[in-house]
Amino acid sequence: MNARLDVIGLSKRYARRLVVDRIDLQASSGQVIGIVGANGSGKSTLVKMIAGLLRPDAGTITLSMADGIVSAQLMHEHCGLVAPYLQIYDEFTPVEHLHLHARLHGRTLDASRVEEVLSLVGLDAATTRIIRSFSSGMRQRMSIALAVSLMPPLLLLDEPGVTLDEAGRQTLSRCIDIARANGSIVILATNDDRERSLCDRVVVMTDDRSVVS
Repeated sequence: MNARLDVIGLSKRYARRLVVDRIDLQASSGQVIGIVGANGSGKSTLVKMIAGLLRPDAGTITLSMADGIVSAQLMHEHCGLVAPYLQIYDEFTPVEHLHLHARLHGRTLDASRVEEVLSLVGLDAATTRIIRSFSSGMRQRMSIALAVSLMPPLLLLDEPGVTLDEAGRQTLSRCIDIARANGSIVILATNDDRERSLCDRVVVMTDDRSVVS
C-alpha cells in the first residue's frame, strides 16, 4: 500500500469561534501521527474534516494513492474511523455487521477474514450475540473491528481507548501495529500518554490554535 495524506491550511469556525486554524499535516504509509491537545482544542473537528464528515471553511485535504488522488466524494471509502460520535448498528451480530460494513463500501469479506478480525479484537466468543447486548468496552472493540476490517489506507482513531480495559488497550495497540505494517496511515487523536507513545510524530493543538509538531 502506498498512500500519502496532505492537509494544508485547514480551518473551521463554529459561529464566531475559530476551532481549527490553518492546520498543516503530512503523513505517508506506515506512519502513526498523534493529535493531542486539551478538550475543546479541535482534535475531533480535525478528524471529522479529514474523514469527510465535516467540510472545512478553508484549506485542502488530499489523500494520494499509487493510482491517483482520491476524490472528496470517495474519501469515506478509503477511511476506517473509530470515534465516540460514530454510531454502530446494534441490531446485528458482529458477523452480520462486518458483512454489512463491507457491502456499504462496495466490498466483500470472506468468512476467514471476518473470523480473523473478530479474533483480533477479542470478540471471537461473541460472534452470534446481538450487539445491543454488548458492554461499552465490547462495543468499542466492535467499532475497532469495523474500522480495520477492510485494511483502509487511512485509519482515523479519535479517542479510541475510551471505555477499553487494559486488555482492550493492548488490542488497540496490536491493531495499530498491524495497520502500520500493512502500510496504512494512522491518525490518532488522544490525550492518553500510552497511546501517544505509539506515535511517530505528534501534532499539539494549543489554546491559541497554533500547531507544534
